[in-house]
Amino acid sequence: LLGIINQVDVVKAEADVQKLQQKYPDEKPNQIAHRLMMEKAVYGGGMGLATSLLPGAALALLTVDLAATTLLQSEMVYQIAAAYGLDLKDPARKGEVLGIFGLSLGGSRAIKAGLGLLKATPVAGAAIGASANATMIYALGYAACRFYEAQLHSEASTEKLVESQAASEKYLETAIAQQAIMDRILVHIIVASHPGKSWEDILPSLQAAKLSSASLEAIANNINQQQPLDTLLDQLNRDYALPLLAQCHTISQLDSAVTPAESQVIEKITQEFDVDVEAIKKIASSIQG
Repeated sequence: LLGIINQVDVVKAEADVQKLQQKYPDEKPNQIAHRLMMEKAVYGGGMGLATSLLPGAALALLTVDLAATTLLQSEMVYQIAAAYGLDLKDPARKGEVLGIFGLSLGGSRAIKAGLGLLKATPVAGAAIGASANATMIYALGYAACRFYEAQLHSEASTEKLVESQAASEKYLETAIAQQAIMDRILVHIIVASHPGKSWEDILPSLQAAKLSSASLEAIANNINQQQPLDTLLDQLNRDYALPLLAQCHTISQLDSAVTPAESQVIEKITQEFDVDVEAIKKIASSIQG
């Protein structure tokens, strides 16, 4: 993890935050931080386009390279520090980034959910699902906000650290539930991408997409009866709708032809959350460049 953190271009990270602050001069640090989280989550939702190691292997495009996304997440934590007015060149930032990873993804809940990555070394080629990636990004982002908010108000203490860790664990519970909903909505877009195929034919695509084991189990138990898309969308938080749309866009582009069923799923998500889908596509597609 430290090796990946060392790869972050802190000059560029700081410059990107300054651009955001100039664009939204009236926003507070936590609002700028939220924009950074959403941007990284959307970007991560389309990263499969850039990280497939096997040209033409469509299923590989449904996952996110672990080393690449860990770098993306590390950059985001640095940028959140910048949003709170801290100097990114200060060596203390590196220790803080490590601490925030531990705070948000080092607990028992993260490990049980398969998100506890601190004991493993992310390597190129290792992959996680896009929904798990979004969970990690928001867990890290909100933990970073709590950490730097406490510093901003001179509240950094052992007691505050314990409170922050408890809050991170509580948020992660919500995030993991959102991950499961994202996975089940992704089933709808994958089904739409495989018209006329049975669930048994589609299941390898779901497994290749690195959906969580809990989601796969739920899908297997209801293999002939999907949960209605409208019901799932009612349970989805807007934070998670954005990376979900990026991933849906990625999947719909796998064969270079968007089916009417794929368009319908994307349109439903777009309308439910009043999202600028062209902006999402732009971020997701920029990864190819």
